[in-house]
Amino acid sequence: MPVFQYTAVSSDGRDSKGTIDADNVRAARSRLRAQGLFVSTISELATTERESKDILQKFRGVSLSAKAVATRQLATLISAGFPLVSALQSLADQTEQTTLRRILVEVREKVEEGMSLSKALSLYPKVFPRLYTNMVQSGEASGTLEAVLLNLATYLEKQLQLRREVSAALFYPALMFVFCFLVVLALVTYVVPQITQIFEKEGAALPTPTVILIGISDFIIGYWPLLIALGILTFYLLVRYYNTPKGKEIFDRKVLKVPLFGELYRRVMTARVSMTLSALLGSGVNLLQGLEISRNIVGNIHFQRALDEASIGVREGRSLGKEIAKSGIFPSLLSSMITLGEQSGQLEQMLERAAKNYESEVKAQIDGITSLIEPLMIIVLGGIVFSIVIAILLPIMDMINIVQR
Repeated sequence: MPVFQYTAVSSDGRDSKGTIDADNVRAARSRLRAQGLFVSTISELATTERESKDILQKFRGVSLSAKAVATRQLATLISAGFPLVSALQSLADQTEQTTLRRILVEVREKVEEGMSLSKALSLYPKVFPRLYTNMVQSGEASGTLEAVLLNLATYLEKQLQLRREVSAALFYPALMFVFCFLVVLALVTYVVPQITQIFEKEGAALPTPTVILIGISDFIIGYWPLLIALGILTFYLLVRYYNTPKGKEIFDRKVLKVPLFGELYRRVMTARVSMTLSALLGSGVNLLQGLEISRNIVGNIHFQRALDEASIGVREGRSLGKEIAKSGIFPSLLSSMITLGEQSGQLEQMLERAAKNYESEVKAQIDGITSLIEPLMIIVLGGIVFSIVIAILLPIMDMINIVQR
C-alpha cells in the first residue's frame, strides 16, 4: 500500500505532520479529514525513501511499552462496540511508531480478507510472539477477545515494570563502576605522570609502591591500543563461547551463583514464569501449552530444562507442583503454592499470587542491593585512591626528610 507524507492543521490550529497509508491521495485526504486534520500538503513517499525508513524502523523494532499501549487501546475500542477491522484501522491511525503502525495496517488488511486476528498477528513473530498470538486465539475461540486483550495488556505492563526495575538495579552499579574506572584511569594516566617527572628530575630513590604505580601508569600509556584490542578480542571470544551449548550451560549456571545478583535473577525468572503461566491459563490456554510457551520466555537453559521436565511429568499425569519442586531451581514456595492451587482448583489465582509475591521480593531486593552498592563502591574507590595517594606521597615525604637533614 502506498505511503503518503503530509502536513496539516488540526481543528484547534496546531500544525501536524507525519505519514499515512492509503490506496491513493483522495483516500489519504479523507482519512486525515476524518481525524480532524485539514491537509496543507500531501505527497507519496518515493520507494527508496520509504525503504530507507522501513530499514531504520526495523532496526529500532517495536518497544514493549508501545505494544502494551496498543493492546489496551485495541481492547478499549472493541469494548466500545467498534468492529475489529475498524478498531484496527483506528488504532493504526493513532499509533506514532511507524513500524507498529505499518504492521497494524497490514493486519487489518488480512483480517478484512477473512483471516483471523491471531493468524494475522502470527505473521509477525518478532513483534507478536507465540504467547501473544495464543492468548488472542483463545479469546477468539471463546468469544472473550476483549477480556483476553485486557489481560494481555496487563501482563505486558507488568513485564515492562519488572524489566524497568531490574534495569534500574543494574544501571546504578554499572554507572558507579564506570565512574570509578574513569577516576582511577585519570589518576594513573594523567596525574601520576605529572608527579613522577619531579621524581625523575631529582633522581630520588623511589619506594616499592611508587615504582609499581609508575610501572602500571607507563604500561597503560604505552600499550593502550593493545589493551583495547585485547579487551575487544576477549569479549568476542566470550560471546562465541557463550553461543555454544556447553558455554551457555556453564554461563547460565554461573549467573545463578553470582552473589546478590544470582538470587535476584532467580526471583525475576520465577516471577516471569508465574506471571506468564497465570496469564495463559486465565486466557484459556491449556497447561501443557502454557508450560511450553513459558519455557520460551526464559533465556536460562537450566530454567528451560526444569520446565521441560515438568511438562513431561504433567503429560504423564503427575502433579505440576511436585515436578517443579523436583527441579530444585525454582524457590520452594512456588512449588507449594502450585500444589495448593492444584488441590483447590485455583491454579491460575495461585500462580498470579506467586508472581506478585516474587515481584515484591524483587523490588525489596533491588532496594537492598542499591543501598548496599553505594557505600561499597565508595569504600572501593576510596581504597584505590588512598593507595595511589600513598604511593605518591611516600617519595615526597622522603624528599622532605632529606631536605630537612
